[in-house]
Amino acid sequence: MRWHYENIDYTQINRETIKNQEFLFYLITSASFIEITSDVYEKNLVTFYKGDEETIRWLENTWEPEELQHGKALKKFVNTVWPEFDWEKTYKRFLDLYLPHCTLDEFQPTRAREMLARMVVETGTSTFYKALENYSKDLDTPILAQIAHNISKDEVYHYDMFEEVFKKYDKEEKLGRDDIIKVIYDRLKMIDGEDGRLSFKAIYEEKTGKSFEDSLYEEHKANVRQFAKKYYPYNMAIRMLLRPLKLNKTVENISVPVIKGALKVIGI
Repeated sequence: MRWHYENIDYTQINRETIKNQEFLFYLITSASFIEITSDVYEKNLVTFYKGDEETIRWLENTWEPEELQHGKALKKFVNTVWPEFDWEKTYKRFLDLYLPHCTLDEFQPTRAREMLARMVVETGTSTFYKALENYSKDLDTPILAQIAHNISKDEVYHYDMFEEVFKKYDKEEKLGRDDIIKVIYDRLKMIDGEDGRLSFKAIYEEKTGKSFEDSLYEEHKANVRQFAKKYYPYNMAIRMLLRPLKLNKTVENISVPVIKGALKVIGI
């Protein structure tokens, strides 16, 4: 691995400056839950790509360990800043809620399409952590900025590797641009999936002792949208989403600001 979370000096975190940042608490804790559940995602991918030993080796030996490290790094940050929060108990609550949803049913019907969907996921994660890095700098939290920077770089690397597998299978499937756009669109609709809602639910109920209501999560999502408007790297995300379409540079350069403007108009 290109970095290791145990080499980060968590003792340098100034708890006093961020311990009352409730939005940050939910953001980081939820991300830690989802990242550290990557072993479940990896098993599903290995099942789906059975027989492709090269891809399976990379998933098992590189992708899963790096994703799990992301979760461990974020978990340690949460435990350092909010030691009163019972991470282990809450994570178990999240797993009980989420594991029934974590099946192959939501996979794309073919291997090229599924790899394309994974590229969309890695676009979302790499740009989310870039936004978190930007946010952390504003909060004057350099340790979190360092963690987010490292994770974002890993996710870009994962995107590149998934792209190579996509290209391998697309030689057989020969997806057209309409097919590619449909997969991207379908996967983007799933970005705000059950993992985010259920992690928020588990965290909220454990933290407050109150029952979860959907309106609370809608309020949290509104806060995420405000966070994104200021810190999210829209250009980076759009270029990553457009890359499988193989547009020429002129068309791509024209498309990026148009799409960026449209996303902001609809509140994304």
